[in-house]
Amino acid sequence: MGKNRNLKHNSSQNFILKGLNSIQVGLYILLGSYLLKSSLQNFLSDSNPMMMMSIEIIEIICLVIVAFVLLFSSLAIFFSSRRNTRKFGFKVWNEKSKKHFQTFLLLMLPGLFFLMMIKNQGYITYTTPFFLIYLGGAMALFNQKKKKEYYLLAAISVLLSALVFLIPTYWYSALLILGVGFLVYGSVVRK
Repeated sequence: MGKNRNLKHNSSQNFILKGLNSIQVGLYILLGSYLLKSSLQNFLSDSNPMMMMSIEIIEIICLVIVAFVLLFSSLAIFFSSRRNTRKFGFKVWNEKSKKHFQTFLLLMLPGLFFLMMIKNQGYITYTTPFFLIYLGGAMALFNQKKKKEYYLLAAISVLLSALVFLIPTYWYSALLILGVGFLVYGSVVRK
């Protein structure tokens, strides 16, 4: 794939959430939420070495887990879209793809910054609702083909954020529902 230098230009958006990459994103969300829950539960256990860590270190570990979920999800979308466009003989980077990538960076970097600010201000219970609202808004913005299933996934994310805002202990269940939503979206939407 990397040796083909005679790729054609295309004018369509290349980085799209669909099929296998949506399933990967769902699995990353499920794995990340499990790691978050287990690290918080192990913090309370007397027999675990995490008990010796301070609360600030546990918060940093949790934010690193969230950052890795975002990074791996983004890479899954990039590499599967790259493989798909190269398979059809198109170049990956065109005007729409570059604009989409710049918008992605302009949205995600401030999102991580605001997430760290929320943590530093002591509002740790609001991190999951903020993450879910931000994710839902970003997904609605990135819906280039105006798919109603995609909007439904964004709406589920926003509704789950409202639920977690009202009942903060449901953060784990909300992330599990969102991860399963991505799995279902990936298995239903192939194109």
